[in-house]
Parts: sequence; structure tokens; C-alpha cells
Amino acid sequence: MGGKSEKMFVKLRLPRKLVDRLDRIARERGIRRSRLIASLLADWVEYYVEDRFEPFSMRLDRMGVIDKLLGEIVVVRIIRGEPYCDYCKSFTCGHARYVKKLYSRKRREILMEEADLGD
Repeated sequence: MGGKSEKMFVKLRLPRKLVDRLDRIARERGIRRSRLIASLLADWVEYYVEDRFEPFSMRLDRMGVIDKLLGEIVVVRIIRGEPYCDYCKSFTCGHARYVKKLYSRKRREILMEEADLGD
């Protein structure tokens, strides 16, 4: 177990106004600033990485998603019919968008199977 740590510290120099806004958003969502920044950066990088997510477990009301960029399993719950990410505390992050895409594919498959059974 003497390998390198999966996490790394990075020091950023950001304008105070930006840091203040990030702090406010993090407080509103109830998460740490570092987690918010990691999630924002991972979402931005998502456009350059094709294979970021992988389904881990799927239930009716929640899904575990492996985020290869963050190196974590992220839980996304279905709240009021929409995916809500417990990691980012958001309905609109990359994790939520991925789960929404998976559920819509699954729903389409079920509808197609039902149509085939009707024939």
C-alpha cells in the first residue's frame, strides 16, 4: 500500500471577488469550497474527456456513478423526477446530466420492449 495518494493539493491564485462568490455558492449548497471547485473543474474537463463516468449501481430512486476524474463513487438521487447529485448538491452538474441520460435511455428501452410485446 505504499503507492501515491489519489488526491493532490493544488494552490490557485484567484481574484478575491471570485473566491467570495465561490464561498457563497458553497455555503448555499452546504459543501466545502474545494469540493465545489473540484466539481466545476471536472464538469469543464468533461467536454474533453469522453469516458469520465461509469454506472456503479442503479435503483429506482438512486444511482451510484463512478467519476473517473474525481476518483470517487458519487450518489445521484431522483428527487421530484429529476436527478440530484449528493456530491455537488446540484440538479445540473455533470453527474446529474449523466444519470438523466442513462434513465432516458433505460425508459426508451422499456417503451420499445413494451411495443414489441404488443405485436
